[in-house]
Amino acid sequence: MNDAGLQLEPRDRDLLLRTARSRTAPHGLVTRARIVLDCAEVGASEAARRSGVSVATASKWARRFTESGLDGLRDSARTGRPSISDAETERVLSYALADPPPGARRWSTRAVAQDGGFSQAMVSRVRRRYFPEPDSATRLLPESSTFALTYADVTAAGCAVAVQLSSTEPTGESAPAALVDAVQTVACAAFLRRPLHGYPPDRAPDALRLLHRAAEHIPAPPPITLFIDVPLDDRARRWLTHHQEFTVRVVDPAQWPTVVHRLAETLDSRQLPELQATAQRIRAVRANGGTEFTWARASAARSTGEHSLRTALAATPNQSDESAVVEALCAALREGELLPGTEIGIRGVARRAGLSLGGVVATLEQLSSESLLSREGSSFILPVPETHDVTETYTARGLLGTAIARKLASSPKQLPPTVTEHLQHLILCDRLGLAQEAYKVDLDFQNELARAANLPRISWMFVQLSLQLRLLTHVIGLDYRYPTQEIVTDGQRLVDAFNGTDAEAAVTAWRRKTDNCARYMIGNVDGGRSSAGAGAGGLSRN
Repeated sequence: MNDAGLQLEPRDRDLLLRTARSRTAPHGLVTRARIVLDCAEVGASEAARRSGVSVATASKWARRFTESGLDGLRDSARTGRPSISDAETERVLSYALADPPPGARRWSTRAVAQDGGFSQAMVSRVRRRYFPEPDSATRLLPESSTFALTYADVTAAGCAVAVQLSSTEPTGESAPAALVDAVQTVACAAFLRRPLHGYPPDRAPDALRLLHRAAEHIPAPPPITLFIDVPLDDRARRWLTHHQEFTVRVVDPAQWPTVVHRLAETLDSRQLPELQATAQRIRAVRANGGTEFTWARASAARSTGEHSLRTALAATPNQSDESAVVEALCAALREGELLPGTEIGIRGVARRAGLSLGGVVATLEQLSSESLLSREGSSFILPVPETHDVTETYTARGLLGTAIARKLASSPKQLPPTVTEHLQHLILCDRLGLAQEAYKVDLDFQNELARAANLPRISWMFVQLSLQLRLLTHVIGLDYRYPTQEIVTDGQRLVDAFNGTDAEAAVTAWRRKTDNCARYMIGNVDGGRSSAGAGAGGLSRN
C-alpha cells in the first residue's frame, strides 16, 4: 500500500462507512474500517497518523480489505495469550455491582477470578484497561479544583453523571480506595441498562430526554459538568444553547467505565459515606433485577426553598391567552423544539397552552398585530431578533417606566403585597442560583409595579412589552448574563425609592434597572442569532 491512496468501489465505501459508525461492531473492526477509509481518502501516511498506528499497519489493513473484504479486517484466532471477549470483560467489570464476599471490604482480583472462574491475569488485564491508575496527563477536570458527584442516571434515555465544584481545596493526595470502589460501582451502573459497547438497535437512547432528566433532578446550583453516553443531536444542541449552566461531555459507551472511574481522583473525599450509600443502592437494584437507577445529591434547604418557589410561580390565576401562548412558545424554545425564523406549529402551541386551535390562532393574530410575531400568509413566524429590537423595546419600557415610577413615588399608598412577594422570590432565586427563574420573576415584579401605579393604558402597554421581552430572552438564551444579585439590588433600590416617596430617586433607579437589562441582553443578541439555524423540531409545522 503506498501513499497514493486506495481506490474503493461505492458499495465498499458504504460498507466501510456503516462499519466505522456502528455502535455494535467490535471496537477493533470499527477502527480498522476507519483506517481503510482514511487510506482511500488521504493516503496511508495520513491514515496512520490519524489512528496512531504505523504506516505499515495502515497499509496492512488496506491490503487485507482489498484481498478479503470486511472479513479481512476481523480478528483472527491467535496463538499465545487469548483475547478477552466483550462478554467476559463485562462480567469482570460487573462485579462492581455485587456485594463483596463475606468478610471482605472489596472485590480483589483473586476473589473475582475465583468466583467467576477466570484467571487472575485476565481479571488484572481487564481492570488495568478500564480502571487505570490516576494519570495527570489524562485528567478530566482542573487539577486545582475539587468536585462533588451530584447526579447519576441510568434509564432508557441513556446514562449520565454530573459533578460540581466543591468548596474543599485539593490536597494532592490519592483518592481513598473505598472512594474509588464506590465510583467504580457508579460507573458500572450502566450495565443495568446496556452492554459494554453501546445500545442495541431496539433500545436507542434519547439525548434530549436525558438532558431534561438532568435539569429536573439535579438540585444544586450551576455550573454543572454533565457526562453522558449518548451523542448530541440537533434538538439536544438547541436545548443546550438555552441552558448554559450545563457543560456536557459526550463519552463513547465503551469508554464509559473508564471515564467515570477517573472522576474519583477529583472528588472531595468527604463525600465517601454518601457515595458508599449510593453504591449500595445500585447493588440492590442489580440484585433485584432492576434496569434503571437515578440518584441526585440531597440538599434539603435548597429542595424545600425551590419547591416553595416553583409552587408560587406555578400559581398564576387568570392568566391571559396571550401570556399562555407566549409561555408555550418560550417552553418550546427552551426545550429546543422551536427555532427563531421558523414557522410556529399551531397544534403544538395549543397542546402546551391548553387552548383550542381557534383560540391559539386568534392569539397569534393578536401577537402578530403587536409585532411580537411575523406573519407570512396563514403562517406565523417567530422573528430572529436584531439589536434594534432590544433597543426599541427597552426605550419604550424606559419611557413608560418613568411615568410609572413618578406615579408610585408620589402615591401615599403602600405598595401592594404582591410586589413584596415577587421581590422575596427574586431574593430566593439569587440564593438558590436559579437564574432562569429569576429572569421570569423579574418581569413579573416589574409588571406588578406597573399595575400598582393605576395607569391603565400605560400599564397595558408595559405588560405587552414584557411579553415581547420574555420571547426575546428565550430566543437569545435564558442566561443573558444579568447577574441575579444585581437583579435583586436593582429591585430593592426601586422599592426603597417608592416607599420613601422620592420621585427623582425612583426615576433614577428605574432608568438604571432598564439600562442594566438592556446592556446584558444586547450583549447576547449575536449569540442568540447564531443558534437560529435551519430546521426546527416538535412545534415546527406539526
